[in-house]
Amino acid sequence: MIDFRHIDAFRAVMKSENMIQAARMIGASQPGISRLIADLERLSGVKLFDRTRAKLNPTPEAYALFDEVERRYAGLNAIREFAQCLRENASSPVRFGTVMSFGIGFAGRAIAAFRAAQPQARISHLTGSSALIAAQVAARTCDIGLVTDNADVSTVSSSMFAVMDLVCAVPSDSALARSRTITAKMLMGQNIIAYPREDMIRWGLASLLEEVGAGHQGGPVETPYSASICAFVREGIGIGFVHPAAAYDFLGSGIALRRFERSLPVRTLLIKGIGTPLSATADQLGGILAETLKSTEKAVSKALMQ
Repeated sequence: MIDFRHIDAFRAVMKSENMIQAARMIGASQPGISRLIADLERLSGVKLFDRTRAKLNPTPEAYALFDEVERRYAGLNAIREFAQCLRENASSPVRFGTVMSFGIGFAGRAIAAFRAAQPQARISHLTGSSALIAAQVAARTCDIGLVTDNADVSTVSSSMFAVMDLVCAVPSDSALARSRTITAKMLMGQNIIAYPREDMIRWGLASLLEEVGAGHQGGPVETPYSASICAFVREGIGIGFVHPAAAYDFLGSGIALRRFERSLPVRTLLIKGIGTPLSATADQLGGILAETLKSTEKAVSKALMQ
């Protein structure tokens, strides 16, 4: 019966046209190669080589057989390359993206916890808009992502990750810091660091302040990022409404966090690709993100009571 040993020997001879080189190619002896070629000719009933003292001369039948062998080896090489890709993917970075509120300190704490659990793992982190993160996850260039709930998630799988009320960030030495809860009327005359006009948070705050007759006292600065608002509050530029995940990074740095009298919830979604299960490491990272959220909420709740 013809088997792979015969085909390997035949292929080596066709490539080298020399028994010694063919033997070296497949790690066999020269007599072993000669035996395999003779067996192949006997088993197939086809003369494959004209033998001279100098070398083997392939017959037309040998060239025809070689073409078929190379086609089959091309398929085998494709399988080998696919297996190599699987090996590389197994060691490729876990890729996740977050909106800015979760993209600095929160991501750092989550990555540190993940590295403690998986010291050999590599991580690729992207921070950007919800639209960018959703597009990256849909394209499989990110494994998981954290986006706001107003993002278009029609091309990904989504689940609720966090529902957190915005909190007031005020200078720790201000009169507002002495109150556990900030009311809308307390904001009258204050420099409120604003979100951009197109931001839904700004719309919601403006409607709320108008409802209670406080008006919207716009400050000298506007920014889309809670982390920036916290930094501006710390520098005495004004006060602002910030996401707790970003505010966590500024605890004890000259700002105080206070509850607002109305609930101002911000919802965050965890997204992943549709139809493809997460790798074990990406799934573990998702769990660590959830644990990091719990510790963040606990620390912010404690700060709100101080």
